[in-house]
Amino acid sequence: MELLVGIALILIVFFSSNIIEKRLKNIEKQNNRIIEVLEEIRNQK
Repeated sequence: MELLVGIALILIVFFSSNIIEKRLKNIEKQNNRIIEVLEEIRNQK
């Protein structure tokens, strides 16, 4: 029983860290795009 609980916890941690990593990558892409847009606006002035 304890072994099953341990395996379940490991799987939960693995998948949650995977989800967090994907969200952080999406945020990074959005930030990079925002920086590009701001630089374009700055260069137009």
